[in-house]
Amino acid sequence: MNGETLLLVVASSTAIAAVVGLAAWILLRLLTRAPILVHLVTVAAAAVSAVVGGILVASNAMYLSETDVQLALAIAMSSGAVAILVAVLLGGRVARAAGILRSAAADLGNGVPVRTAAETGLAIGEFRAVLDELAASDARLRAARSEIERQEKARQNLVVRITHDLRVPLAGIRAQAEALQDGVAPDPDRFLTRIVGQVDRVDRLVDDLFAVSRLDAGALALRLEPTSLGDLASDVVADVRAVADAAGVEVTVDIRRDAVAEVDPLQLGRALANLVANALQHTPDGGRVRVAVDAGRARARIAVHDGGPGIRKEESELLFSAGWRGTQARSPHAVDITAGAGLGLAIARGIARAHGGDVTAVNSPGGGAVFTLEVPAGGASQQPRVENA
Repeated sequence: MNGETLLLVVASSTAIAAVVGLAAWILLRLLTRAPILVHLVTVAAAAVSAVVGGILVASNAMYLSETDVQLALAIAMSSGAVAILVAVLLGGRVARAAGILRSAAADLGNGVPVRTAAETGLAIGEFRAVLDELAASDARLRAARSEIERQEKARQNLVVRITHDLRVPLAGIRAQAEALQDGVAPDPDRFLTRIVGQVDRVDRLVDDLFAVSRLDAGALALRLEPTSLGDLASDVVADVRAVADAAGVEVTVDIRRDAVAEVDPLQLGRALANLVANALQHTPDGGRVRVAVDAGRARARIAVHDGGPGIRKEESELLFSAGWRGTQARSPHAVDITAGAGLGLAIARGIARAHGGDVTAVNSPGGGAVFTLEVPAGGASQQPRVENA
C-alpha cells in the first residue's frame, strides 16, 4: 500500500468515525431524559460502528477478496456485539449506582436518613464520594433542624417564663397602688418602697431581655480598654457583698496572677456579676463562693467556685440556654440579684464570646460547680495576691 492509498484510508476512516460520532451526539441530545444505560449503550455502539466502518474502508483499499472482507466483518461484528453486551452489563452496574444516588437525594428531601457509601455497598469511586457528601449534608441539616427546634422550644419557654415573671411584680404593683389610691394602705411608705423594688425588678428583666436580643443579633457594642481583671473581680464581689452577707454566704477573691486585658469593663463586669449571682443562688447558708483570677500567656481566666450541689449531667447542656432555670434542688435559697428569668448565664456566655472568649462550667472534685470566664489576655502581673472583698 502506497502512501497515497494509506492517506486515503486514514481520511476515510476518520470521516466515518466523525459522522458516527456526530450521529451519536445528536441521538444523545434527543434522549436527554433516557436512562444512563441507554447513554452508555449508545456510546459503545457508536464506537463499534466507527471501527466497523474503518475496517470496510481498509478492506476496499487493500483489494481483499470477498471472503477476507466477510471474515473481517464477521470478526468486527461479533467483537462489537460482545462489546455492546459488556457495555450493557457494566452500564447496569452504573445505572444501579445512579439509582442509589437518586434515592439518596429523594431521602434527603423527605427527611429520611441518608445512608453512606459503606452502608449501601456502592463501589464506584465518584458515586461513593457524592453519596458520602449527601450523607454528610443530611447529617448537617438534621443537626441544624434539631438546633432550630431546640431554640424554638427554648424561645417558647422563655416567653412563658418572662410572661410569668412580669405578671408577678406587675400584679403586686397594681394591688399596692390600688391600696394607696383607696387610702387603705396601713403603711404607705412601706408600700411605696415595695413598689419601687418591684419596678426595679421589672427594669432589670427588661434590661436582660434587651441584652439577650443584642447578643443574638451580634449587635453588642464593646468599648474596649485595658482593664485589670483582678480589680474587676474585686469590684464585682464588693458590689454583691451586702447580698452575700444577708444570705450567710462568704465571698472571697483569690488573685493568683492578675492580667490586663482589652475588654469592655462594664459588659465583662456584668458577665462576671451574673456568674457570681448564680453561685450565690446555689450556695446554701454558711457556704462559700470563691472567685479566682489567673492568667497564662494568651488567655486570662476568672473562675467562680460555688458551694452548691454541682451540675447534674442532664442539665449540663441547658445551663447557658436563655430562659432555662435550674431545678429546686439546685436552688437552696433565692438570692435576688438578677431578674430571675434564667437569662444570667446566657448573657454571661454571650458577652464572653463577644470578647473572643467563652464561659464553661464543670463540677469541682471537692464539691460544687466551677464557672470559668475566659478572655484573651493582654498582659499579666507575676505578683500573686489574695483579697477577701
